[in-house]
Amino acid sequence: MIFDPVFTWFGWGLIVLALLTVCIIPAVRGDGPRWKWFARMGIVAVLALALARPGLPIKSSTEEYEAAADVYFLVDTTTSMAAEDYDGDKTRLEGVKKDMLELAEQFPGTRLSIISFASTAATVMPLTTDHAAFASAVDVLSPEMSLNSNGSSITEAGAELDKRMKSNQEDRPENQSLVFYFGDGEQTAQTSIDSWSSFASRIDSGAVFGYGTSRGGKMKEPQPFGYGAGQGDEPGLGDPGDPGGSGDSTGNGAAQDDYIRDGQGNPGISKIDETNLKQIASDLGVKYRHRDGAASMSSVYTAPKYDQTLVKKDGRVTVDEYFWVPLILVFAWIAVEMVFGVRELLRLRTIQPSRRRVGHRSRGGQP
Repeated sequence: MIFDPVFTWFGWGLIVLALLTVCIIPAVRGDGPRWKWFARMGIVAVLALALARPGLPIKSSTEEYEAAADVYFLVDTTTSMAAEDYDGDKTRLEGVKKDMLELAEQFPGTRLSIISFASTAATVMPLTTDHAAFASAVDVLSPEMSLNSNGSSITEAGAELDKRMKSNQEDRPENQSLVFYFGDGEQTAQTSIDSWSSFASRIDSGAVFGYGTSRGGKMKEPQPFGYGAGQGDEPGLGDPGDPGGSGDSTGNGAAQDDYIRDGQGNPGISKIDETNLKQIASDLGVKYRHRDGAASMSSVYTAPKYDQTLVKKDGRVTVDEYFWVPLILVFAWIAVEMVFGVRELLRLRTIQPSRRRVGHRSRGGQP
């Protein structure tokens, strides 16, 4: 038996204590029959059990259609991905997100994973067939704040990718592996770029997608997710179409219009480095494609077709909840209280007319 209270245990305790107090005080004072108040205390205890949401955990097996392919999305989330030189004045990361969602549509039933990298690399989304969860993870991707950046390498995700691929290939050795890289190729770390040629033999398909322009773009200082983001804007990046600095209605316009400055106080400019991106593509044995928003993802990459098979998945835990059982007693007692109330109302109505008759006789001089 497990419990999952509706209002957390603290809120649950406050509600139960308040209801018990309402019953105990009249019982001590002797307001009405005490047995009713004790019965009400018992009903409060039953209601407390219902609000605690008792349930029994049950392990179940499910079957899902799954394609024999694992798709890894490596996403550059360095500060430079906030540069406003994609498809006009949109940020590079906006273009990445759009392309990731379009590309995922070409892989129905496959397992998808997201590995983001900036100063460090991390798995944002482990391999999953839940494409809705994948879309949610894509939506919250945001550039690293410049204050947190100590320089980044465009091959920072290599070790994380290697670890994940080895683990997943042990679990599903028959699955093919696809790797897609999204970035601007800008190397700001002092270290040299690592070679990814060792991955080539383990990758069945993929591509490297580059974002940005040779002219470069200015970068607004990224803000924490949800901070001052206007409706429909890139979270935390402000409104690129608001050069006047009006910002949003929360009064954060000044902060949103602050561009990252260089050592001379001028707006910093980030430029794409396609030489680095082409080197990564060459190491992986895949093609490089520059993305500027002019063409759809399907026009530059066509995913292989994979047969979907029914896969049995064990160990999923569901909970059968039984809060409704004590609620039956609570509603039954509410019905009893209603009966008590109606009877008391009828009794009061029979008493009032007799009092009026007595008062009328008294005023008329009748004995």
